[in-house]
Amino acid sequence: MLTSLWARCLLICLLFAEAPALSFAEHQRQGVRPKPAPSLAEVSRAIAAAARYLEHACGQDGKFIYRIDPNTGGEADSYSIARHAGAMYALATLHHIHHDPDAARALLRAAGFLRRNYIGPGFRPRQLVVWPSPPPDRSYAELGASALGLVALVAAHGVDPKSIPLEELQALGRFVLFLQREDGSFVSEYRADSGPVSDWESLYYPGEAALGLIALYETDHDLQWLNAAARGLSYLAKSRAGLSAVSADHWALIATARLLPHCEKHSCAASRTDLLRHAIQICESILREQNTNPTLPLLEGAFDSTGRTAPTATRLEGLLAALEFVPKEETGLRARIEAASERSTAFLLRAQIKSGRYAGGVPGVLDDDAKSGSAIRIDYVQHALCAWLLYRQLFQPAKR
Repeated sequence: MLTSLWARCLLICLLFAEAPALSFAEHQRQGVRPKPAPSLAEVSRAIAAAARYLEHACGQDGKFIYRIDPNTGGEADSYSIARHAGAMYALATLHHIHHDPDAARALLRAAGFLRRNYIGPGFRPRQLVVWPSPPPDRSYAELGASALGLVALVAAHGVDPKSIPLEELQALGRFVLFLQREDGSFVSEYRADSGPVSDWESLYYPGEAALGLIALYETDHDLQWLNAAARGLSYLAKSRAGLSAVSADHWALIATARLLPHCEKHSCAASRTDLLRHAIQICESILREQNTNPTLPLLEGAFDSTGRTAPTATRLEGLLAALEFVPKEETGLRARIEAASERSTAFLLRAQIKSGRYAGGVPGVLDDDAKSGSAIRIDYVQHALCAWLLYRQLFQPAKR
């Protein structure tokens, strides 16, 4: 009887291993529980497929296919240059780790498109701005586009210094500094006719600005950029101190991971203790949000009830960045971050399109029934790719 039972179990496992991938609805009906931990092979395949998707989505003119419906092939008319810059950041990360020549070529094409169409003089002399739309509309500018543009273009400069002069990068840096207040905080939007917009603050722009300034410092070694980044992150830490829950500011975690090694060599305008406390605050808030035992098993590892992929990928990026500097003594927190990272990585792997014309793409949500859920946007792919790259570096470095 026992032998027969084991044989049946083995047969079921073999059949399940050979079965084709099920749709979201089929998983719901059959109650299939996903594998808890992704393998090296799965993560490597996902990275390669996402890389190919982004590289092919970047046209010869350097413009990305911004958003596409894989069911109809219809493309969006709108375009976000900030998300264009984010896709460049993903390509740069890929090239940095894998020395991928296709990623480098796509990055340089995208840099050329950005420079030709969206960069222009700022509000003050010796400034450059990444404008939210091509000329002639230069009535307002947002910090995020210039900050992420700076991150992306610094990376392009590193691949090929001829792709953008250092002087242009420094002019972009001056615009970011122009939007920083005395207390270290940043203005999110500036209008030509009225100046700083005070009634709206972006969650993500300050962390993006800090990351851009750190990247610029790593290029020209001018401490003004590093000090401004440290002041910006210090402001975030102090303004959120004592809060029981904070927003999932993954860019702040990424920038903090990039800043701290420099603070060990130079005097920084930020307390390591404050930055570490702030990072732990963010991580704890993220960990509390994760679906760890959802009613729908396929949503395990996600961060909302609809299975959106971008919130999961960005939170995963932040958690993995925090693992780079959270002290080894924080064994409990590190263990929870690692477990959460496995769940989120597996969730994103389930969401990625595995075959067909749009293989490697990442839809907006895993649930096919959600509104616009099947659409692929470059930032969905960008965040998932960056998260998978960092996951493999941190958890599987010896196996690469």
